[in-house]
Amino acid sequence: MHYQYRGDNIIFNIPIQESNNIFFVGNATNWKVKEDFKFHREGDSLTLIKPKELALHIGNSGYCEYFFWDQDLEQALPFDHCHPQGYFFNNQFNGSFNYLLLAENPSQNELVQIHQASEASFMIKQQREDYSSEESLANFRSVLGGALKPKRLYRSYHPISPSRSHIAELKSLEELRQIAVRKLLSQYQIANIINLSETDHQLKQEIEQQGTSYYQQLWSQGCVYSVPMSYETVYFMSHLNQAFNDNELGFQDGIKQIITIIANEQAPFHVHCRLGSDRTGVVIGFLQLFMGATKSDIESNYLLTNQLGIGEYRSFKLLEVALTNALGENCFDDGRQVVYDYLLNLGLEKSMINSAYQKLS
Repeated sequence: MHYQYRGDNIIFNIPIQESNNIFFVGNATNWKVKEDFKFHREGDSLTLIKPKELALHIGNSGYCEYFFWDQDLEQALPFDHCHPQGYFFNNQFNGSFNYLLLAENPSQNELVQIHQASEASFMIKQQREDYSSEESLANFRSVLGGALKPKRLYRSYHPISPSRSHIAELKSLEELRQIAVRKLLSQYQIANIINLSETDHQLKQEIEQQGTSYYQQLWSQGCVYSVPMSYETVYFMSHLNQAFNDNELGFQDGIKQIITIIANEQAPFHVHCRLGSDRTGVVIGFLQLFMGATKSDIESNYLLTNQLGIGEYRSFKLLEVALTNALGENCFDDGRQVVYDYLLNLGLEKSMINSAYQKLS
């Protein structure tokens, strides 16, 4: 192990390197090289001291992920394959691993679960036959829980914008996946779509490059709504009304717009981003809470995306942190009331909130 807890701090120690410019890079630095995360030589090792709250900056694994960066060589230090199991996770980038910063004294059961999740996350489905249905191929599903009625709310992969066509193992399925989404939108007679990934201008450009489809028809009728929010915004800035990227919305403005759309339009509604996992996952989880779904309902729906088989993984802890940061620690105890009060505090009228609730129930 190359870190230990000491009082209120975490102390990292790694062997001396040829370079004097070694940095901690991870969730806590937004995967950027930052001067205050530079190691300094102390005796026969390189040392970095940080507050133990560093462990709260979690990634897709549900834990704080990191690697060590050699700024002189402009590359990461080689991963230590002797590192103990449970303390590293699929980096979901190049087949290697990120180290994990865990809380003090993790149980053996937790370490086993981490290792198993990491191993499972490498699964890549390369053939259409690997999927039991069009829905599973398209990451398409109905959303239920609480007062949510069937055939009111759906979620899926992006219908037209490819996300994984640059990955050789996934390229052949990407077009089939999007064809399946478009087919299912028509099959389930989706009336209004909330697009969380593109601005109006970006979506218009994408649409103009596509042939005629049910999605394109809905867009031409003004039934595809752009509510662009980033991965970082929904997961790590849900307590703010600040956008991570230009030309996007902060979390609170995004939620207000979504509730307004639902209140003013007709079901069935459909929500998507690119993969249908992150932005879609947080918004769907929020809407499930709004309708009184249990934590178990929300978790089971969210985790289904891990069956998509694209070599990635999302921990429910990500969604749990996003929702509790926005709504408070008790949001899973009485989600319906907590979300109702939250929406009132955002300035939405009771009539608007009630209308949105009725459209989904």
